[in-house]
Amino acid sequence: MNQKEEFDKENVFGLGKENVDFAKYFIGKSYLNPLTNPKETVFLANVKHWHGAKKDSYFSHIVIEVPGENTSNEWCEPVTDEEYDKLN
Repeated sequence: MNQKEEFDKENVFGLGKENVDFAKYFIGKSYLNPLTNPKETVFLANVKHWHGAKKDSYFSHIVIEVPGENTSNEWCEPVTDEEYDKLN
């Protein structure tokens, strides 16, 4: 989906607020729209994963947060503009 109007029709979760706290980890804008309360949900902790969008399309990433002790986020290496431009 490369048109915002088209994306808005399909996006049942809403756009959320601009993700300024983690903006340095993204090329372009990203938004956060919590769908759950992280103190009440269950998901595997310490699982490494990668996600991203196509260069000509909007992208929606659904996240389930889990409370934990002695845990942290590990932000992996950024994708270069050259690598990103190779995406279909």
